[in-house]
Amino acid sequence: MTTWQYIGKSDPARVAALLSAVPFSDITDRVRREMTIVCCHTQDCDDSPGFARVIYCAEIGQTLFDLFFNAASGYRGAYFESPENGLAANRQLLQAVTEKLLSWSGEHCKREDSNLIRRSLSASSAKAWVAETTLELCASCSGEWSTSHKSDLEIANGRWERENHTHAEWGRQAPAFRKLKIFGGFVNDSSGEYVAPHKVHRANDIWKRGWS
Repeated sequence: MTTWQYIGKSDPARVAALLSAVPFSDITDRVRREMTIVCCHTQDCDDSPGFARVIYCAEIGQTLFDLFFNAASGYRGAYFESPENGLAANRQLLQAVTEKLLSWSGEHCKREDSNLIRRSLSASSAKAWVAETTLELCASCSGEWSTSHKSDLEIANGRWERENHTHAEWGRQAPAFRKLKIFGGFVNDSSGEYVAPHKVHRANDIWKRGWS
């Protein structure tokens, strides 16, 4: 892999932890064990009537979020290696957390359609990402990231910092957040799946710029 470094101001212990090369399988296992699910919502698709998805928000703590989102061995680090590796890491995470998500929603969100939730989480476009302020659905999933956010620490990997694009400016940042959102894919009753045009190339976008 191309050298993955950090520039900016940060606690040396944080940088040391980020550089410790924790295997992604260990990171996903920690997410499964340590995440505290705070909410679950079903969201209709505005662009394609009849499609809906499930969205979960979970607290995973700053240290684990850092490893997951900002480490070379983490989620975005897998996409940096290749879009294919990123997609594999995404599947690995979803496989690790799906049963816990289903169990939680079965207990706390009994009005939600369990069949829809399972289909949505199994969709090829299901994914994990940060909690964005524009996508808040309740107080529990209040956003941490906004377009004006600036991190004290940035990632320098020889690609993301060279892209002259707004998404690259966001992607090379290493935010110290605590929340993780799991987005199921938009599905319908016929097991069809809708992917928004600007998300069709998500894996390649993260590979290129660290963001989608």
